[in-house]
Amino acid sequence: MKKILIIELRPGIGDLCMFIPRFHEIKQKFQKSHITLLTKTRTRAKEILKYDQNINQIEFIDEGGKKKNLIFLFSLFKKNKFDIVFSYQYGPKYLKYIFFSKIFGSEVFYYGVFKKKESMMMRAIRSNEIWLNIKITERSAKIFIKNQNIHRKNQIILGIGASGDNKRWPTDYFCKLIEYFKGKNYEFILAGGPGEKEIINYIKQFHYDIKFISLENYNLEDSLDIIKDAKYHFGNDSGFMHICAALGMISYCLYGDTPSEDSIYNDKIIPIIPDGFKRVDHGSHAMNLITVSKVIKTFELKSD
Repeated sequence: MKKILIIELRPGIGDLCMFIPRFHEIKQKFQKSHITLLTKTRTRAKEILKYDQNINQIEFIDEGGKKKNLIFLFSLFKKNKFDIVFSYQYGPKYLKYIFFSKIFGSEVFYYGVFKKKESMMMRAIRSNEIWLNIKITERSAKIFIKNQNIHRKNQIILGIGASGDNKRWPTDYFCKLIEYFKGKNYEFILAGGPGEKEIINYIKQFHYDIKFISLENYNLEDSLDIIKDAKYHFGNDSGFMHICAALGMISYCLYGDTPSEDSIYNDKIIPIIPDGFKRVDHGSHAMNLITVSKVIKTFELKSD
């Protein structure tokens, strides 16, 4: 049985979700293997990959609130003596992982020393095609979860959470979108944390006649159980959006200040960008330019 290490150190939940298809391709190529994932605690990999039998072990480089030192890395590589190491990282600061891999005789696949200006997702897809000698035609990601129903519930998740106000769709726009779906027999789930409490209260007061389910006081594992059978997600580009898409629901993602091309890894993500834009990236500052009518029109076209 081959022992494989996957290194993916981007810190967010969304980052983890975007690379799940690449992890699964490695397992598919090396079916009789033991796979260890080295990542960061903010990815919440323990909860998200809890039922994923493709990943056998998870190690965190920053467990306990601080970055592990070189002794930890040396011990990790010495103890496991990985046959193959896949690293989805750029740059000189990650060369230590390559160094330890080669000391203990691993076959190593990595991006290289210098970071290139290119699509993060396209680089990962092209790399797996080369490293694994495969052709990737399917664009999907899957989070495994217990007791997920085949049939979707008439539930809409409103992804109001965001990593900053520049990446957040205006609250009034969400209220208008809710108005469109009102009376169409949908249940609404407000997906935001304690930091979105003010937004959650505003929406509840604006639509006082609707009984919302709000996730602000639930932990991630319980939230996954609540949302797992929902039909649609509408919301900001956030970790929760990527979770929804990986759970198999159609996710309408509002891209106004993050790379819209990152959506290419999963066909369940329907990117919505402002009219007049060919693409959106960090610094576009265009969330308020995505109109409610554009979102509704996109939904109606995809639903026909």
